[in-house]
Amino acid sequence: MMTISNIIERIEKTASMILIAAMTIILFLNVIYRYFLHDPIFWANEASIYMMAWVTFLGGSLGLKYKSQASITMLVDRFKKEHQKIINIIAYIIILVFLAYLVYISSYWITHLSANKSSSLRIPMSIPYSCVPVGLTFAFIHMLAGFVEIFKKAKNKEVNTHEF
Repeated sequence: MMTISNIIERIEKTASMILIAAMTIILFLNVIYRYFLHDPIFWANEASIYMMAWVTFLGGSLGLKYKSQASITMLVDRFKKEHQKIINIIAYIIILVFLAYLVYISSYWITHLSANKSSSLRIPMSIPYSCVPVGLTFAFIHMLAGFVEIFKKAKNKEVNTHEF
């Protein structure tokens, strides 16, 4: 499971770098065209908004993989290590169920509610909207890999304690 998560991580990083670079170039060119050539690129703002949405969901997924979200652990830190592990497992289960629900809802949203085309680019709105189920699916996979790792570590600990 961790291998799949690592492959997705590389995809997310590469896609995010490309999107940020493209967004920077498009916005820079739009400024040049708007203020120096007096002929703005009419689709630049819309494209940059859609790229930013993709980067946001991909980055959020990476944040879950790296466990870099803000968390308040003051209460959990007061418990014994065994209880902290149980609380951690419960938290993983809640997050996985919530992400699965969000993936389901956002997939429904894409398939049933995004038949329109964007105003400037004239692309199907399912393309920019699909950042939601894609990012959430990647986040689900990262969280599932982390969840599996908890049990692998526990199993390895049991094996190591029996060896000595």
